[in-house]
Amino acid sequence: MKKIALLFFLVFLTYSCGQNETWTGYVYPNANNLFNSNYMGAFSSLEECRSSCRNEISRNRYSNADYECGLNCKLKNGINVCEKTSR
Repeated sequence: MKKIALLFFLVFLTYSCGQNETWTGYVYPNANNLFNSNYMGAFSSLEECRSSCRNEISRNRYSNADYECGLNCKLKNGINVCEKTSR
């Protein structure tokens, strides 16, 4: 719940500063279990998001990890909804 509140706050803060694109990163330590994710933060570009996620996977030596970067994500009915997602 704290991660969701933090995400909402970061997205709100970014929008209030006038930026149009915010990429949010998540790392899934086990690609077969997408319910277990690590919030990586908000980034101003897709490449920054990708780099941060890849570094997290490498640093922790996850053997079956995956990641996702979402554009302009917003919390709706308890679910994080993004305009688009990318790897």
